[in-house]
Amino acid sequence: ESSSAAVGKLAEQREERRPRDDTNGRRHKNAALRPGPQFGSSLQPATRGSLSLDLASAVDITLTSTKPVRVSAGTFAPVLVNGRPVGGLILGQSLATLLGLFVLPGVIDADYKGEIMVMVHTLAPPLTLPAGQRFAQFIPLVQHTEKIPPREDRERDDTGFGSCGGLVLLSLDLSKRPKQVVVITYKGEQLSCHALLDTGVDASIINSNCYPSHWPLFEAVATVSGVGGVSLAKRTPMMTIYIDEKQMTAVFSVITLPQGVECLIGRDILSQLGMRL
Repeated sequence: ESSSAAVGKLAEQREERRPRDDTNGRRHKNAALRPGPQFGSSLQPATRGSLSLDLASAVDITLTSTKPVRVSAGTFAPVLVNGRPVGGLILGQSLATLLGLFVLPGVIDADYKGEIMVMVHTLAPPLTLPAGQRFAQFIPLVQHTEKIPPREDRERDDTGFGSCGGLVLLSLDLSKRPKQVVVITYKGEQLSCHALLDTGVDASIINSNCYPSHWPLFEAVATVSGVGGVSLAKRTPMMTIYIDEKQMTAVFSVITLPQGVECLIGRDILSQLGMRL
């Protein structure tokens, strides 16, 4: 009688095997955070034919609004390619874009020696970016401006955001309705009202119910149309207006406006704010 022998090790002789790490690139969003800060020389391309070096988030971050935020890539410049510091572009990755995370393009100079930060925003908050998620890429570039005399004889060092100097931009919160609190001053007195920003109005208007009775008014031959028909308005002397700490001057028309509308800010003031109308 023949008996068949089992091939291989007995159960008690077998070593306990650890499951193999998942190499599926689509699951990299759950990857563990790389320990400690890294330097640009440790960045790696995804494949042999890649033109860029991958950047991953160093921390867990949740975007709760549509405003741009800075995300640390956990990497410090200079970025070394073949032993030489290089500059380059920061762009987003296609998968991150499909998931609703948009990377704002940035430039890393060859003489920059600080932490690499990436600007991102989303149009559909909230959105969570976990630590270790690859979401951006650094594309090395050859410095063609190397022999052009610089405007300042110094290196970029660790100066990044804000290094271009003073920059003033108009920023008004119009997320709910185009309304702003406006402060109107005349001879040391002030009137605060909720104004409706209206690019369809040539001259700004104050509701007669809100205008202080002891402030002067002048007769005007001009009419105001479009607010309940055609009205003969009175006009104010030159007023000083403050919107978000920005100062303008204008003459207002004074008529009765619909209920709930205290003031209309028209193109005469909006143009002073730098709006292109």
